Amino acid sequence: MYVLNKITGEKQAATITKIDAAEISQINKTRRFDFNWNKEKSFHVYKLTVEDKEEPIGLLSINERPQDYALEIRLLAVSKENVGQSKNYNRIAGCLIAFACREAFKKGFGGYVCLKPKTKFEKHYMRQYGLQSTKIYLITEGENSLQLIQEYYEDKQEGN
Repeated sequence: MYVLNKITGEKQAATITKIDAAEISQINKTRRFDFNWNKEKSFHVYKLTVEDKEEPIGLLSINERPQDYALEIRLLAVSKENVGQSKNYNRIAGCLIAFACREAFKKGFGGYVCLKPKTKFEKHYMRQYGLQSTKIYLITEGENSLQLIQEYYEDKQEGN
């Protein structure tokens, strides 16, 4: 998995790891991410980091919904320095969504992932990641989830 350094154009290896309540509290204090992440402590929270850096550039909170055979993305956030035209890295949200899709396959949910997007991101998620609208949620499953995993999660850096 990699993110694209917008300044140099280089692919940089990225890793997603689960974080605990103490780390969530520390990250929340930095104010580099929107939302109060302390509210997510009872869910599965992951951070995306760039190789050789501890500071997260993306956060993801997911909730298993076995009754719906789905994983729900409760929150997804990109660090403030990676939003808009002056951002440092591209592909952060794609990597996090692809990770959720991969987890949904591992749980036996057929890659079914749902999320309630902010209105301003809805069309972007549909266009960029192939998500479909159910009016309440945006969803991905099956073939689309596999494509996201291949593009954002399994795509190796050149030379690896």
